[in-house]
Amino acid sequence: MHIVNVTDIRQNASKIIARVVETGEPAVILQRSKPVVYMVEASAYEEMLKKLEQAEKLFRMAETKKVLQEITRLREKMAQRGKQWDSVPLIRELREGRVR
Repeated sequence: MHIVNVTDIRQNASKIIARVVETGEPAVILQRSKPVVYMVEASAYEEMLKKLEQAEKLFRMAETKKVLQEITRLREKMAQRGKQWDSVPLIRELREGRVR
């Protein structure tokens, strides 16, 4: 990774950009010796966004699967209890998370 400071960016922006594009290696821009910006090639950035979107989709799918499994478990639990005239105790247990 190429390290440059803000002053270098002001003086040599086109050279730094050309180096990032040519090598594909990101540049980290420092301000007061702390990283403030990472400069990456546009195609690399777009690829990172695609991967992030795919990861988010996988996470949502896993969460959906977990919720569906919980609903199935609750349906089975309700079926085991049979028909009840008063659903208040079951609703209270569900709300308090005591149904297992």
